[in-house]
Amino acid sequence: MRTAVSALLGTIAYFAIGWLVFEGLLGKYMAANTTQVVGFKKSAEESSMLMLLISCLAYATMLAIVFAYWADVRTFQKGILLGAIIGVLVAVMTDSYWYSTSHYFNSLAPVAVDIAAAGVTVGIMGGVIGWSLGYFAKWL
Repeated sequence: MRTAVSALLGTIAYFAIGWLVFEGLLGKYMAANTTQVVGFKKSAEESSMLMLLISCLAYATMLAIVFAYWADVRTFQKGILLGAIIGVLVAVMTDSYWYSTSHYFNSLAPVAVDIAAAGVTVGIMGGVIGWSLGYFAKWL
């Protein structure tokens, strides 16, 4: 039960911080430094908020399971550290793939920015999950 609650709280944190970082702070920068293909990115009206939340929930659930059952993460500090490491590694994997096989990134600079942003956003999600696993251990 506490793993599910932690995944839910992580989802909310990741959705909020992800929107702030990737749309708010980096939106214009990434748009200017990636290839913009007509029809590739959906408009706000065409986008599916439900599918975006499912994406966040899947990532948060993965971290919550790893933290709860294998890594014994029960604090914000441990969660932010392991979350940042996982976020950076996943971003390196995906961004390296896109950089090597497509013209999506215009240079290595937006790759590095995206990887750093993933470290921050997934780190914060991991911190929330780690904190909640420790906090709710008393009740759930």
